This record gives sequence, structure tokens and C-alpha cells, in this order.
Amino acid sequence: MRNDDMFEDNDDVLEDNEQQHTRMKIKKDAKRNETRNWIISLVVALTIALLLRLFVFEFISVSGPSMQPTLYSNEYVFMEKVTYWFDKPAYGDVVICKFPSSTATYVKRVIGVAGDVLEVKDGTLYINGKEDKTYFSGYIEDTLPPTVVPDNCVFVMGDNRNQSMDSRFDTVGPIKNNMVLGKALFVIWPPKEIGGL
Repeated sequence: MRNDDMFEDNDDVLEDNEQQHTRMKIKKDAKRNETRNWIISLVVALTIALLLRLFVFEFISVSGPSMQPTLYSNEYVFMEKVTYWFDKPAYGDVVICKFPSSTATYVKRVIGVAGDVLEVKDGTLYINGKEDKTYFSGYIEDTLPPTVVPDNCVFVMGDNRNQSMDSRFDTVGPIKNNMVLGKALFVIWPPKEIGGL
């Protein structure tokens, strides 16, 4: 074997080693880029999910009997938060709200809006002097003297009037619109109860 053949063989081996090293480096860089892209995608997805939950919608668990027969304990409702950016809560809306005396959230129905006069006498609810049995037709055990709903406030009650802590009580009263967190649109759990409100 001639010396120049040996040098040529060594050059081929060196070239193969360099190509293999380059391929390995490219693979390693590609894997690192893929991992980085996955992490970025995950962070973006989590951020979007968090922003949607904070500003657009939320799933709320119902606790207690105050909204029966409309809603029962351990049901989950879909609450959207966008409607009340542009509009005020309206009579009949099922809302998720906070009370002045509590940090918890509550599911209630809007029964009166600003300017309405509500009264409970002889077991019956009156709104602006007219009997209202739309969401509860039974006998209401508590009384309520004529109460005017202030500006930028709503008066809320549970559909199960005799087992509901709501605006009829001094510790709650009419609540400010900004304490209404969103509108409950439909039941999402359990599956057999899925439907609009």
C-alpha cells in the first residue's frame, strides 16, 4: 500500500467522523429546540386558560338547597363573565355573586333591579305592587317591608325562598352590580342534568 493511499483513507475516516459529529449536533439541537417549543406551547396554553378562567368563563359548584328545584347541591354550572361588561343584570338572571359580609360566592336569581320596590307580605312576593310567583309559588315564611333597590344594585333571592340567605336579610341586602361575578347559563354536570337555565 502506498503512503498516499494511507493518507487518503485517514482523510476519509476524519471526514466521516466530522459528518457524524455534525449529524449528532444537529439532532441534539433539534431535540433541544423541540423541548423548548413544547415548554413555550405549554406556558402559552396555561396562560390562555388562566386568562379565560379569570375574565371569560368559569365552572361553579352549587352548594346547598337555596336554588332548588332549579339547581341542586353538587351540580356544576357554566358561568360566563362577559355579558355584564356591556349590560346590567336583569330580572330572572341566575347569577354568581358575592355578599358584602362574606368572601364566598353564591348562586342566586335576580328578582329586582334599580328602582324596583319589593315587598313580601302574607307569604307572597310583590314587585312594584304586583304579585310575583314566577320562580316560587309557595308560601314565603319571612316578611320584607317595602324595599327600593338602589341605583347600580340588584336584589337577589334563591328559588327555594324558605331556605335561602339572600337580599331579604340585613347582612346581605341589595348587592352592588360589581359584586355580580357572572351569569350562570347552563348545568354542565352531572350529565343527566345538562341543560340551560
